[in-house]
Amino acid sequence: MEKRVQEKLIKILKCLEESRNDVIWLTEIGKRTNMHRTTVNRIIDRYLSEFIIQESLPPFNLKTVKLKPDKDLTGIIKYLRVKQKIDEVRNTK
Repeated sequence: MEKRVQEKLIKILKCLEESRNDVIWLTEIGKRTNMHRTTVNRIIDRYLSEFIIQESLPPFNLKTVKLKPDKDLTGIIKYLRVKQKIDEVRNTK
């Protein structure tokens, strides 16, 4: 994972942590993190899908997300770092 993507990922995670008890729209995360909502959506789908509860309104293509109750920022970051190291080892073989 590129450093730029890591920085964006951490911004998104902090935003989710701040609104832990509420669902939040992808567009709102985009506003708070100064990212386009499609960038937020791509990062969430690629790296955070197992840590969040996601709902969508199909005809409007609007999504809300919320951290799962048993997940926290530190644990997610640790998991993603370990996963990245494992992927790096696999790719070197």
